[in-house]
Amino acid sequence: MDNAREKRSLGTAIKTAREQQGISQRRFALMTGTSRSYLWKVESGSADVGIDILCKIARALDMNVGDLIDF
Repeated sequence: MDNAREKRSLGTAIKTAREQQGISQRRFALMTGTSRSYLWKVESGSADVGIDILCKIARALDMNVGDLIDF
């Protein structure tokens, strides 16, 4: 199953929230324990995101996982 639309939607939500909070990708990578290149892939919708990473991303943004998913 191809979830390209959902991955792009999730990535856009993450990027928007990160930018609204003034967090750089580098700092965000440190906050989530991931690499900048991986976060770029997540934000562009080209990477699969596991629940563990999604929880770390939501925590770093001080949000609930559900706030990032609108599909």
